[in-house]
Amino acid sequence: MLLVSACALDEEIVPDGEDARDVYTGTWSVSDNALKINYVVSISKSSSNSSEVLLSNFAGSGDEAVGIVAGKTLSISSQTIGDSWMIDGTGVYKTASRLEFQYNLEIGGDSESRSAVFTK
Repeated sequence: MLLVSACALDEEIVPDGEDARDVYTGTWSVSDNALKINYVVSISKSSSNSSEVLLSNFAGSGDEAVGIVAGKTLSISSQTIGDSWMIDGTGVYKTASRLEFQYNLEIGGDSESRSAVFTK
């Protein structure tokens, strides 16, 4: 008896020899579920660190957050952006046109957890 099984492989996000940040860069439309607001975030490569990306207008702040790319994960360590907003969180690469973020935002002592979907 011969059994054959197959499964779909995850979409390979970075071919060998390429920059892992490439799949994240570009302009993304964001749907932020906490406040049901939409805004645009532009992601670019940092010139000072080969693992870092810069997220312009993260959380609709008008300011830039710094993230670290490790495969399908984009991590934002605790940092201050905008008008003294504290943020931290994680984004997960789903497809070439979709990222999903879970992050924490603290403004003026009030904290909330947020979910945001980035699409191209």
